Amino acid sequence: MDELTTPVRQQHKFDVGRLQRYLSVKLSSETLTVRQYSAGQSNPTFLIQTPTRSYVLRKKPPGELLPGAHKVNREYLVQKALFAAGFPVPQPLLHCTDVEVIGTEFYLMQHVKGRIFRDLRLPGVSPAERAALYVAAVEVLAKLHSLDLASLNLEGYGRGPGYCKRQVSTWTKQYTAAAHRDIPAMNELSDWLMKNLPANDNEVTLVHGDFRLDNLIFHPTEARVMAVLDWELSTTGQPLADLAYFLMPHYWPRGLNVVSTMGSLKGIEGIPTVGDLISIYCRCRGIPSALPQLNFFLALSVFKMAGIAQGIYARHLLGNASAPNAAQFSQCVEPLAKVALQLAQRSLTGPAAAEEHSLFLQTAEGQAVLQQVKDFMRQCVLPAQEEVAEYYSKHAQSPQRWHTPQIIEDLKVKAREAGLWNLFLPAVSGLSQLDYAYIAEETGRCLFAPEVFNCQAPDTGNMEVLHMFGSEEQKKKWLEPLLRGEIRSCFCMTEPDVASSDATNMECTLHRDEDSYVINGKKWWSSGKNADVLMGGSY
Repeated sequence: MDELTTPVRQQHKFDVGRLQRYLSVKLSSETLTVRQYSAGQSNPTFLIQTPTRSYVLRKKPPGELLPGAHKVNREYLVQKALFAAGFPVPQPLLHCTDVEVIGTEFYLMQHVKGRIFRDLRLPGVSPAERAALYVAAVEVLAKLHSLDLASLNLEGYGRGPGYCKRQVSTWTKQYTAAAHRDIPAMNELSDWLMKNLPANDNEVTLVHGDFRLDNLIFHPTEARVMAVLDWELSTTGQPLADLAYFLMPHYWPRGLNVVSTMGSLKGIEGIPTVGDLISIYCRCRGIPSALPQLNFFLALSVFKMAGIAQGIYARHLLGNASAPNAAQFSQCVEPLAKVALQLAQRSLTGPAAAEEHSLFLQTAEGQAVLQQVKDFMRQCVLPAQEEVAEYYSKHAQSPQRWHTPQIIEDLKVKAREAGLWNLFLPAVSGLSQLDYAYIAEETGRCLFAPEVFNCQAPDTGNMEVLHMFGSEEQKKKWLEPLLRGEIRSCFCMTEPDVASSDATNMECTLHRDEDSYVINGKKWWSSGKNADVLMGGSY
């Protein structure tokens, strides 16, 4: 926590005792401590802790403010609506308009425990997790844009259609009000944006306005978004503006490092490309992936970032900036404007099709094994389909239907001799999960093909469990014969009184009894029960 917070900065100090008296009436009478979050460039944010609870407080900055900025009441309103709808935001607890309490209007919300990544390049994170984190982020953005404004009771939250024109106008005014010198590139960019507004600017959803990876709290160990933060710029309007703003770091110039969290993402292993992220976003929303005016939205995003940077520097000059490095932001306004002009004028022939897709690339070893599997399928497995079908048709009404046809047994021998055996298990095959996904897709073209390669369910899952958690005795007795294809296993799930193919409905219980576990429940059906099994079909 210390790395995210600091003692309250001098310009943002307030009467903690008065806040505690106010909260003792509203929430709790416990003694509280206050620390300030070191990140954040707009509304000062504080961690409020008591012996038993933690909260987050957001307030307006002190002193003279730009017109229309720092509307903490809007943050509170939208978070309240989203939390009630089950969207991941911190639970808002109270909104205080009495400036006598701490000197400005503020609101309080629950503190959400999790990971916040201040550096968008995600140093120290594996490439696979980088990909998963970015995918989770773009999925939650698509979820936000799929929410119904009427159901949220937020139909009047913004002005809706014409969002892009308003954004260009708003950020031009904000920049002009905060500018400390004339920057021709900013003027040129503002003119270009106003002359190239999207022809159809009527789509309206809830828009976050500052959707970045560092405004998300992720689960402590999973690639799952626990909360979306910083709703100061939220409104209703064109959702592609949010998407482009999220994609903006992919176009960030390498040499522009004034904003430390916004280093160039070029060449960072694991981070999905623009094309991949657009594809995932559009698929989640159920919309076409053709984004012919992506250039406009990217240029608008960088223009907004330049305006924000200018505003941060203006607050530094006024002495009420939230961040200690606010003085540095004057150096990036002009470079950002030039980047935006380059994006505006670049060639874009097609949607994300113009972007390379690299999220689902196999390793060289995975590609080689996949080709072997394809060859084996074509030469051996697919030609055997007719004979296998005849066998099961002939023995449909006899006990022989529970026996594996000899041709499949022969194919299993060939596959094992070719080294195409137990490909699902990384410890055996050396393949990644992504590598195997392509192989599973190929073997899925034939009903019995997975068994030929000893990659059939439910044996794969049971072997994984035994491999990861089984004792040496259990491995010798069950795992080794399964890996050799000598026995089969089963998986028992369905129960008599509930639809327990959905695991959340299961009534079966398990509890520890000293050194053993007691399982209490009934299982009526099992997969794999037609062969020698590892487990019985009921308890």
